[in-house]
Order: sequence, then C-alpha cells, then structure tokens
Amino acid sequence: MIFETDPDLHERFMKVDLIIKENKIGEATKELQQMLRENPTFGKAYNHLGWIYHNKFQEYKNAEECYKLALQHSPAYPPVYYNYAVLLSSMKSFDELKKILSKALECEGVNLGTIHNEYGIMYEIEAHYSKAIESYNESIKYLFDNGLIERRLDSIERCKRKSGIFGGSHVSDR
Repeated sequence: MIFETDPDLHERFMKVDLIIKENKIGEATKELQQMLRENPTFGKAYNHLGWIYHNKFQEYKNAEECYKLALQHSPAYPPVYYNYAVLLSSMKSFDELKKILSKALECEGVNLGTIHNEYGIMYEIEAHYSKAIESYNESIKYLFDNGLIERRLDSIERCKRKSGIFGGSHVSDR
C-alpha cells in the first residue's frame, strides 16, 4: 500500500495542482493518470482527476467514479467532499448527496460552513425553502469572512422570496 505521506508523491501532486491552476488541463490529466498507474491508492489524485472530468470535460460519470475512489482511498481529505457534493447537486442526485454531506460532517478538518451551504443549495433546488434557510443559517455559524456571510444572507432572502412566489416550505417574513 502506498501511503499518502510519500514526499515524492506529494511533490508531484503539488506540481500537478499548479499545472491545473495554469489551466494546462491536458498535461495535468496525463500526470494524474500516470500517478494513479504508479500509485492506485492515492486518493487525492482521484479527487483532482474527478474535478477535471467534472469541470473541464463535463464527463460526469467519470468524475463520479473518481470521487468515489478518492473517498475510498482518502476519506479524510476534505476537498473531495466539496467537489463530489457539487457534482451530485448538478446531477440532481440528492439521495446520494445527502449521504456524502452526512459523511462530510464527520470528517475532521472539513469546512462546516461549506457543507451546510451545500445542504442549503440542495434544499433550495428541491423547493424546501425553510430547510434551505435553516442550512444557510447553520452555515453562517462557521464563517469568518464577511463576504461569505453576506452571500449566505442573500441566499436566505432569495429563499424567502421564492417561498412567496413558488410555495414550497413556507417561511414567514420577519
């Protein structure tokens, strides 16, 4: 078994991370695939490859497979929860999304503000506006960036407006 503390592996991984930021997606994809051929249990590489499949190639099934492998091999790596949640939300796979978000809440180091925001987005898409508002409020408890807090407050106001327009879970105006 390859441990994720291998310094050479991490150095290569960090270089790939920079290559992705430079938008050299083909080069990054090839390097990640090579790393996984050499080290098939390196979950962080699966996460990055999943992100590329999702965000750059719109290959959702390949992205999902990579995220599942990332979780299998690196369940303590917080970014995979965020990335997989966004994919599942875009695929409207809400039953699976609820499972992933629930697991994420147990992951040490995960940003709880982000996870509760993902719950809020999911509930808002499902037109469960009161649950969405609860989730956005819960998210705010874990935020320290005023810009993010304002975005969550905007999301709450949007849900209140939607509730009045579309129905769903009713929220009274305060």
